[in-house]
Amino acid sequence: MKGQPTVAILGGGQLARMMCAAATPLGVRTRVYQAAETGPCAFARDVVTGAWDDADALRAFLAPADVVTLDYEAVDLTTVRSVLPSGVEIRPGPQTMEWVADKVLQRQRATEAGLPVGPTVACRTLDELRAAGERLGYPMMLKRPRNSYDGYGNRTVKTADDLAEAHTMLGGEAVLAEGWVPFELELAAMVARRPGGETAVYPVVATYQKDHKCDAVEVPAAVPDEVAARARDLAVRAAEAYGCVGVVGVEMFLLPDGEVWLNEIAPRPHNTGHYTLDACATSQFENHLRAVLDLPLGDTSMLAPAAAMVNVIGTRTGAAENRGLDRALAVSGAAIHLYGKHDVRPGRKMGHVTALGPDVATARARATKAAKELQP
Repeated sequence: MKGQPTVAILGGGQLARMMCAAATPLGVRTRVYQAAETGPCAFARDVVTGAWDDADALRAFLAPADVVTLDYEAVDLTTVRSVLPSGVEIRPGPQTMEWVADKVLQRQRATEAGLPVGPTVACRTLDELRAAGERLGYPMMLKRPRNSYDGYGNRTVKTADDLAEAHTMLGGEAVLAEGWVPFELELAAMVARRPGGETAVYPVVATYQKDHKCDAVEVPAAVPDEVAARARDLAVRAAEAYGCVGVVGVEMFLLPDGEVWLNEIAPRPHNTGHYTLDACATSQFENHLRAVLDLPLGDTSMLAPAAAMVNVIGTRTGAAENRGLDRALAVSGAAIHLYGKHDVRPGRKMGHVTALGPDVATARARATKAAKELQP
């Protein structure tokens, strides 16, 4: 590989922003293609804004690329693949994206690969949903198969009376119905995987949700060593089963009997791994770049006994102002990461705070205190 390779990133959100920052010390060039200019990559030197079906713009954008990667899995790769330069790979590959971008196909692939998952039913009509409710019981989780992320496109239904409204809110078409999993804790692990299959696994974290969105992460997860080992093994098996290249976020459920089930995967850097920017020897973003460029993977070990990450979520509608930054920066041990988005809206991720500590409780308290000061 040439001395200064170029990584073309499809999508211009906060993940692309943090990939670009991680590329700088490696001497890796990055280019970003985005459908709309929303702010996170405004600082980047080489950004193109255009439609996903603009063949001329994409052809010019991809021409200098050594490898192509993605900021999020909903990117339409149809035109990208038609103009991709010879010898340039998309990583993760199109087959991985086909399996993962649709939650119905994602679950089918998990079942085919023998990964432990909860019961699901793919439904298209309200009548099929009612039949699924009789089969799976209540409460039941409904997920829109595509463009469902950060709590958008998910609904919990507690009784059959809730089905019609939930189905309508999710678009009134195809829905993945999931039987409720009686989990004790939600876990996650990031796996970096090179094209040849070499992997590096980050510590297993405990994740805490609010309104179907990740609210906070604690690491290491407070689970027995054998449970953590089971979760790491499942995360690696999932990355292999979907043929992932790059970093993949694997979300899991810990059951009362100590077994671990797969929930979902995201074949890219993931919110549950943002803590690695400050808490690990090599961040998930650097390891993603290393993996897609087929370079040696970095050390995933922790730099402190414990860490916590708390998301900064919008609570209003309007232009982003980043109020409270001075107060947040005054919190000892907290690292502030704001995403540079132009606009804020309720529920939108605007940034995150990571804190290190001698134990999880201390780290979580520090991160929470700083996050509360931020009013984006």
